[in-house]
Amino acid sequence: MKKTLSLFMAFIIMLLSVLTVPMAAFAQEDNEALYDVTSKVYADAYMLINLDDTDFPVIAAKNQTKRKYPASLTKIVTAIVTLNHVKDLKAKTTVSEGAILVLSGTGAQVAGLKPGDELTIEQLLYLTMVHSACDACEVLGEYVAGTVTDFVKMMNDWAKSIGCENTHFVNPDGLHADDHYTTAEDMAKITLEALKNETFVKIATTQQYKYGKYNFIHTNFMLDKFHVTYYYEYAEGIKTGSTSEAGYCVITKASKDGYNYLAVVMDSPIKKLKGIDTKCSFIDAATLFDWAFDSLKYSTVIRKNDLVTEIPVKNGKDADTVQLVADEDVTTLVPVSLDPSAVMVKPVEAPEELDAPITAGERVCKAEIIYADKVISRVDLVAAKSVELSTFLTISNGLKRFFGQKIVLAILLILILLVVLYIIIFANRIRKNNRRIAEKRRRQRELDEQANREYYGGDDYLPPPARRK
Repeated sequence: MKKTLSLFMAFIIMLLSVLTVPMAAFAQEDNEALYDVTSKVYADAYMLINLDDTDFPVIAAKNQTKRKYPASLTKIVTAIVTLNHVKDLKAKTTVSEGAILVLSGTGAQVAGLKPGDELTIEQLLYLTMVHSACDACEVLGEYVAGTVTDFVKMMNDWAKSIGCENTHFVNPDGLHADDHYTTAEDMAKITLEALKNETFVKIATTQQYKYGKYNFIHTNFMLDKFHVTYYYEYAEGIKTGSTSEAGYCVITKASKDGYNYLAVVMDSPIKKLKGIDTKCSFIDAATLFDWAFDSLKYSTVIRKNDLVTEIPVKNGKDADTVQLVADEDVTTLVPVSLDPSAVMVKPVEAPEELDAPITAGERVCKAEIIYADKVISRVDLVAAKSVELSTFLTISNGLKRFFGQKIVLAILLILILLVVLYIIIFANRIRKNNRRIAEKRRRQRELDEQANREYYGGDDYLPPPARRK
């Protein structure tokens, strides 16, 4: 008997699970800047990125999706595409006449290469990244792809492959062209991808490089102590760029006291500061770094198992709710003056209720950690404890849910009406049958009485006496 009952209950549970399908949805994450820079920044577009977090959160930004001309920032792509396709950097190539003639009259910065010169790919890369030599870029393009045109296609394909949605190159050196453009956001993606390559990092952070009789100094003056106006002791590499259309641009890293940032500065002007014409790209980068180093610190904003919210549980055994807690400690950059009470933790599209069974530690949804109306981090929310499934509640609630559906109620109402109609019809039929039977009996009695009168002579007939026992 128990086995039969168990099989029946299992069947009911399976049936109800088919009839009731839970739905869930989760919010998508965005890439909004965490904070607003309180210092003066002259650039029309910039980004400051935290390199210590593998998600590379954007700490501060302005016009990061606005289309800009990259100028020689383009050479970052030239270098990384070359590194991705050339395994032997000691391989040599010869400078073609076309690589030199194409730059004639452009005013491009060059390393003084001449047709017939023989250089290694490594030398060309150093000249590209340290001295920003356009002639080196042309030679690399010919070597890697056969033609500069095909190399530029490789550049665009690579940029697209890493998620650059608003970038297009027409040359490998960054000389101005109306159809040669990008954004600060895309340049950040490009640089972060390039920084994964150790050889690129080594070349891009080299402060000076000797070729022939020339000792080339990195074009990022923030690295050079002799450029007193621009020198920034915490800066490292990576690339500069400037044209009249692009303004002054720089992408550089900085590290101090264990904090590491990447600054992308685009379309910065020349300003007369302290009576001196100053390239503000370097000033802007230093300003962003100083603001971050002075204003931000790492702090734990939520700890593992901190209670965030409570969710109703359906069909739970001995529990009708479950607590949702943080899955891990969350340590993130916050203002040094952070008021912990000002930090809010807000669940993101938490379900209205959960179906038992629930396992302790089961991920339910995410929560946003909000400070000053901005999402500064996120954390997974998990069930604090396990909740077993109640078979009785599953069946009873399932039946309630099933019979509570409008279509089921409509069908039941129709069935009830049909039953009532059937009963009415059946009762009418019984009444008609009873009347018909009564009529038959009445007529039979009349016939019997008529027969008696005719056979026995009328109404004075008396039946014979009953036999005695």
